[in-house]
Amino acid sequence: MLSTAFALAILTTTGCMLLYKKLPRRMRKFMEKHALLTDLFALIATYMLLGGTLTALIAAAIVGIMVSVLLHISNNPDDYLYLFDLRDIIKAKLGEVKKVLDEYSIKYKEMKKIDLSKVVDATLTSEQ
Repeated sequence: MLSTAFALAILTTTGCMLLYKKLPRRMRKFMEKHALLTDLFALIATYMLLGGTLTALIAAAIVGIMVSVLLHISNNPDDYLYLFDLRDIIKAKLGEVKKVLDEYSIKYKEMKKIDLSKVVDATLTSEQ
């Protein structure tokens, strides 16, 4: 139950964060200025969307805490410059992982290529 609530909270907070980034700057400033109202809205919306269960209540509480933290970071970005550095490091590492996976993908595709002339020759010899 707790692990389910935590997973739901992470997914919901991620969704809130993605929606927040898409909002107009004026609305984001309003949300940053009225953090308590934003937290309350996130809490109620999460509880209503996930259903009236105990798991939803725990997930809504976790979402409220996470939204508070994210709004605080958004209001005070100069205090959390290390988070932006960490984001850049993670992006760089993921770029390296993507290059390695692309190389493996190319090698796999080359390995799986079948020479059609061999297949045709094998078919012709088996028919004779």
